[in-house]
Amino acid sequence: MVRHARVDIIKPGDLNAEDVRLWQGFMAERDDLIGPYFDVRYVMAIGQSVPKAFVARLYEDDRVAGFFPFQRRGRTIQPLGAPLTDYHGIIGRRDLQIDFKALLKSLGAQHLVFQGWVGPMNPAARTTNHIRRIADLSHGYEAWFETQKAEHHKFFKNIGRCMRNVDKDFGGFEFSWEMATSAIIEWIIEQKRLQYKRSGLHDVFTCGWTLTLLKTLAGYQDQGFGLRVGVFRHEGGLVAAEICLIKGDNLHFWFPAYAESYARYSPGILLSMRIMQHVEALGVKRVDFGCGGEQYKHVLTTPETACLEGVVSSVPSVGELILDSLVEALPMLKSQAKSVRLSLRRRFNIIQACEVSASGWLKAMGGTARRALSRAANDQAA
Repeated sequence: MVRHARVDIIKPGDLNAEDVRLWQGFMAERDDLIGPYFDVRYVMAIGQSVPKAFVARLYEDDRVAGFFPFQRRGRTIQPLGAPLTDYHGIIGRRDLQIDFKALLKSLGAQHLVFQGWVGPMNPAARTTNHIRRIADLSHGYEAWFETQKAEHHKFFKNIGRCMRNVDKDFGGFEFSWEMATSAIIEWIIEQKRLQYKRSGLHDVFTCGWTLTLLKTLAGYQDQGFGLRVGVFRHEGGLVAAEICLIKGDNLHFWFPAYAESYARYSPGILLSMRIMQHVEALGVKRVDFGCGGEQYKHVLTTPETACLEGVVSSVPSVGELILDSLVEALPMLKSQAKSVRLSLRRRFNIIQACEVSASGWLKAMGGTARRALSRAANDQAA
């Protein structure tokens, strides 16, 4: 068992060749740190775009035993790239034990807020478990399709109907697998912002740096690593597109979007399946749909490992106390309180991650609180 003894804090761009070598060695040693978000190239690529971005070098005596990429938001720290980074954790030796309260003190913080944490966590942390959803293509796309179809026959019957309707009404959609250009990224973000507006969720792209992050990452095209986009077009116009992050034989579905006028054809699901069919031929063995999410993801995937959402604090969290008070004030059944609290905490964490100015933070927090109270009042009236 190894405990970290001291910490150095550096900028992501200051990671040197020895850091990269050690990082890659830790990744090779750990079978839980799977996928592109843990890759040192991801951290170095996005570090220049994320406000107040850092990497903590964790030492055992005079030897580096691990790394923790993070961003600072007041006295709170979050994993680097939140809320866009879906998975995160300590990149370090398998036997590295972290005293999280000591780590917070070393980083000059009081709270660590996370969603998608992989690896050991302080047992006193206030957490919720989620399950990573994976499409296993190791035996080929057709084997995956037949396995999922046998288990979810009704769903795949409906998808078959959608495919036939696309062929009948449009003669099929034109599929392409492309580099992530600024034009396609901007189209996807435009659709996502319309979606945020319809749902009342916080628009993660109003702050500016999140869009810059995607465009910067799109320009980072190392061998077997970077952004790719699956696209459906009809007569030259975009029907649906999905930004994916790829590392070797692992692919992560990241930002899906489709034109609302095509919604009845389920173009997002059809595109996800078409992408999987295409990338399997390119050597991809594992497609990650993230943790939880929409029901269709559960139909297209199987459960893999757990990841955690929550907060660990060295002092009582004012934010958590406010959340508790707000949930207590909302008119709801006790059975609903846990899910409502989780939803509000997630929304507040997203705002804290995105909005780095006081005015932006206050405006977004006020809007979220008003929507929560209004929705609760409407639910009670109904």
